[in-house]
Amino acid sequence: MKYSLLALLVCFLISCDSETKDPENPDKTVDLAELRQEIATHLTNDLILPAFEELNQKSLSLSQAAISFKNDMNEDNLAELSTKHQDLWICWQRTSLYYFGPTVNNALRASLNTYPTDEEKIENNIATGSYQLGSLENQDAEGLPALDYLLNDMDEIEPLSDFSAARLNYITVLASAIQNHIATTNDAWNNGEFTQTFSGTNATGTDVGSALGLIVNGIDLHFQRFVRDGKVAIPAGLRSAGVPRPQSVEVPYGKYSTRLLKTALVAYQDYFNGKSFTRNDGPSLLAYLRQIEQADLADRIDNHFTILLDKVEQLDPSIIDQIETDNEALIDVFLSMQDLVAIFKSDMASVMGISITNLDNDGD
Repeated sequence: MKYSLLALLVCFLISCDSETKDPENPDKTVDLAELRQEIATHLTNDLILPAFEELNQKSLSLSQAAISFKNDMNEDNLAELSTKHQDLWICWQRTSLYYFGPTVNNALRASLNTYPTDEEKIENNIATGSYQLGSLENQDAEGLPALDYLLNDMDEIEPLSDFSAARLNYITVLASAIQNHIATTNDAWNNGEFTQTFSGTNATGTDVGSALGLIVNGIDLHFQRFVRDGKVAIPAGLRSAGVPRPQSVEVPYGKYSTRLLKTALVAYQDYFNGKSFTRNDGPSLLAYLRQIEQADLADRIDNHFTILLDKVEQLDPSIIDQIETDNEALIDVFLSMQDLVAIFKSDMASVMGISITNLDNDGD
């Protein structure tokens, strides 16, 4: 059992109608239910919706660049397409952490970022022209990882020689599908019922379906499964019987996997601190922890992200190359991420009164 009697007592004390004194102003009383709603509203309006709008704009730019390259195949247009692809993948790192609501309901992560990609399946799709985008069977032959293979694994001397008419068509189809998936999800965030409920009636409590419950559970699941394991543990061999799997990194061909990892971690630190795209502070998870007299825990989380980012800064730009030269440094990054997962699952969730519904049991 991960929840002690003390944690259960804290859960009881942090009820929907509880009030506390402001640590910075003892004469001021703070309603925690109102604060939870303020946090949900700020995260929605100043982090989540702007992130998806940026993702939508960059996916449109990618689709347009793919069409331009298909219509006029030259090295400048190829470079432009590669840049737009990288821009979108980086932007995805700042968006994918909002792992609840329309993001999950539309299976956006599976559509955009299933890796490692299947080269043989991609080549067969191109050769036969017979495939079904969006199907479970084809997930590892589309999305951003498939475009990484198609745009970055080419003849270095004559790169344009690799692009047949069928290959160009597959690239434009993939880019269009990516844009459609993102547009649908962006529209659901902006115009669907979920967002109003998330920052409205469901934002004051701490139950599983509340905004705070969704946020904390989303952090726990996404961080450990898709950031810690997907980006680091599996390639480093920590989830594959001790055998490194460098080809399982997020960007095996473009070789900027470390940049994606860093971007994702910075996005998480901003998420906790309530920093919007304009870098303005707002009601945040860390502020909430301080309000319930958990300032030490709030500082520990923030400091741990800073330490972790310092370690990531020391990695090779390509995690493939890092594994080959010094895998221990990557393992050290994993261990630091593991510490954060333990903090999320036990300390933070407990003092906030949040039940973790993620069933993964990895020894945390």
